[in-house]
Amino acid sequence: MCGRYGLYRDPRPFARKLRAAVAVDFSFDPHYNLTPQTPVPAIVNEPACELTTLRWGLIANKSTFNARIETLATSPLYGPLLPFSRCIVPADGYYEWRTLADGTKAPVWIYRSDGGPIAFAGLWDAGACTIVTQPPNARLAAVHDRMPVVLDDAAARAWLAPGELDPAAALALLQPVTDDELTYHPVARDVGNVRNDRPDLIAAVAEPQPQPSLFDARTLRDGG
Repeated sequence: MCGRYGLYRDPRPFARKLRAAVAVDFSFDPHYNLTPQTPVPAIVNEPACELTTLRWGLIANKSTFNARIETLATSPLYGPLLPFSRCIVPADGYYEWRTLADGTKAPVWIYRSDGGPIAFAGLWDAGACTIVTQPPNARLAAVHDRMPVVLDDAAARAWLAPGELDPAAALALLQPVTDDELTYHPVARDVGNVRNDRPDLIAAVAEPQPQPSLFDARTLRDGG
């Protein structure tokens, strides 16, 4: 899944690289902890390909901020949008929580290895959007069992084509990135608080160590 991400660089140059215009009322503030149901920048394909602002989550207060690729064409909610209403959600990286050996979860920041912007494939409708997810590539499988669909520039431009796109052709654009295109590092658990939105949230921290079990703690205390 993709439930938190950051966009701290102005997306307007990236939008222009994808041959998109910029809505006249578009404004941008950097964010390091974007959450569902909040306004986010997005590049829509209709009625003109342009960078605008949408709510992240198609239905308010519902878990529609992610759309699974496996049912994208057949879902009653997402299926009608796939041929006509596609978008790109720009990002600098996203967060995921991986499970440690002791069963606890710790966050990581995932970003492009070359430091460039990320183009999440999405769908949009009525001023709102969702990010498409798929099974992870081999590298990110160690972190989570889902990942957002990340498009290269050519696929992003094709995804943003105006007018109707055959669902099979649209799905063919949603290929997983290669293992070396994205990397990650551990970050502090402060990102878990939605009120935190600071640059240091994406800073690398020491690799978290599993907490000792109750039995291990007792053994260490007793010198066994």
